[in-house]
Amino acid sequence: MRQVGDGTRLNSQERLFLSLAEQLTRPLLTVSHLSELAVADDPAALAHWQTVRAIADSSLQLVEGYTLSLRVHGKVTPLNLEPITISALLYDTAELLAPFARQYGVDVELDTGPRAQPVLADRAVLQAAFGSLGQVFVTAQAESEERLPVRLSAHRSRHGVVAGLYCSSTQLGVDSLRRARAIQGQARQPLQHLVGGPAAGVFVADSLLQTLAAHLHVARYHNLTGLAATLQPSQQLHLV
Repeated sequence: MRQVGDGTRLNSQERLFLSLAEQLTRPLLTVSHLSELAVADDPAALAHWQTVRAIADSSLQLVEGYTLSLRVHGKVTPLNLEPITISALLYDTAELLAPFARQYGVDVELDTGPRAQPVLADRAVLQAAFGSLGQVFVTAQAESEERLPVRLSAHRSRHGVVAGLYCSSTQLGVDSLRRARAIQGQARQPLQHLVGGPAAGVFVADSLLQTLAAHLHVARYHNLTGLAATLQPSQQLHLV
């Protein structure tokens, strides 16, 4: 196990955002807990409560991913690097996404192949990144008439282990991701080739992955297009 990071490097604006995000965590937890306890004889009412819980949980995961990114970038929370079995991590991520995806009628699939070797990473950071990214892909399919499955996938390449989320309907390109990064926070739909809205989960994931010396990029695999990161195998990862 290796820890990286010392000192606190958050500026005043980042500390404000961190406080705001952490303040939002409590009401979201309360909504999730109350919806879990709700008992209704009316199946329709129960379905509404289940939807409320799925939305609260997904919002909570996004907020927690954002706060984690701020904490790690600001050296408030050190990285906890350890060998990670990427197939197991993506499985856990798919399980976390399942309730959210179910509410939108979107299937989540897993395809890690036999050659996805372990990577050295911070488990919480990596799972938060893929979870945030997964929410964007599920939402994108919910907006689509076809509602095609979202696939979490990992495979080996000559540069390392490529892990990410894919779908056959997305029109993502390298230029669209580059432009989205440039206009993030300035446009209402920076990634309109993927999803309507601010696509915050993409930028949260991108920020989290940067703490692991990885970068989100447009990727193609098994005739699918998506967003992925190339992670170095556990014995080769070196952070500066």
